[in-house]
Amino acid sequence: MNPTPLSLLGQFRPLAHHPDCGRHDHHLVRPFGYPICLGCAGLGTGVVGGIAVWATLHPDLSASAACLAALGFFLPTFGQPFVQVRAYKFPSRVCLGIALALTGWALWVAPLTAAGWVGRVGIAGAVGGFYKLATTLRERKTPDPCSGCPWGSFPLCAHNLPHLRRLHTDSADPAQQAFIGALLADLEPLAAVPPNFRNLPKRTGGAVEFQNVSASGVEHR
Repeated sequence: MNPTPLSLLGQFRPLAHHPDCGRHDHHLVRPFGYPICLGCAGLGTGVVGGIAVWATLHPDLSASAACLAALGFFLPTFGQPFVQVRAYKFPSRVCLGIALALTGWALWVAPLTAAGWVGRVGIAGAVGGFYKLATTLRERKTPDPCSGCPWGSFPLCAHNLPHLRRLHTDSADPAQQAFIGALLADLEPLAAVPPNFRNLPKRTGGAVEFQNVSASGVEHR
């Protein structure tokens, strides 16, 4: 089944994995101005870098030493849901990638004995447990930038105005066109300022004003 124009509206840009507006900026890195998922970029950097460094500098690293090192590199990821700033998130993701590389190293160099295979099972179980714990913590504690966003909730938001305008023009469905038209009427006044956390819109008697505010709670940048 081919996707409808309305379903295409909610697609993220390739490799971004998030809306690429200012509200989600702490989830992104922007090499050469193109938005890429910060988590995936950091994780990939850590995995590739970890394998290269350990294979080159520590070719005799034992499985037990690799496991202990992996545990240390894994720990920063538990702070990530509570510290939503790039300066912490990216290094913590790099550390997670290194931890996974070290885990793979431990599985590779463990001896091909009964004890070695028992160790492999234990390593895999421990990593699976850490992953489950970290994922659960992130799902419960990481704030959703779209929640309560005054610019709307992606994809029906001011950040997506160019796509909404195009859909409104190209739609052959009168009901859909009416819905998008009503949405545009509400979102167009917000187009003056891109979505962010510090200059928030406030409606006054039908008009939209923007106020500079300081982010409360978790800092997003």
